[in-house]
Amino acid sequence: MASESLKPEMSKRSLSMRVSFLIRAQLARGKVGVETVAAQLNMSRYTLHKKLRQEGLTFAALLEQVRRDQAITYMKDKTKPLVEIAEQLGFSELSAFSRAFKRWMGTPPAEYRSLRLS
Repeated sequence: MASESLKPEMSKRSLSMRVSFLIRAQLARGKVGVETVAAQLNMSRYTLHKKLRQEGLTFAALLEQVRRDQAITYMKDKTKPLVEIAEQLGFSELSAFSRAFKRWMGTPPAEYRSLRLS
């Protein structure tokens, strides 16, 4: 549920950890939005950005990190098509995912799968 608040144990963690957790949960449901994450944390988008900046981070950087981590996890399942992985990570096109993956890992996703996971 988008308006669901954080579990009590999550409220003790750093803001960046809580944001990463919420991003991961939103990715599982589809599109990720800073507005939704801010609302789940009971703060405005501006306050979220400000507090993340105090930790030396941005929402975009956290989203990128979560996507990268999830991509590596998803790539281990060789039966999962790349287009499905791209969709699960919130990319509009496979080409956008491929460019991001190459930036993260230095190699295109198909090559990564065949070389590193064989």
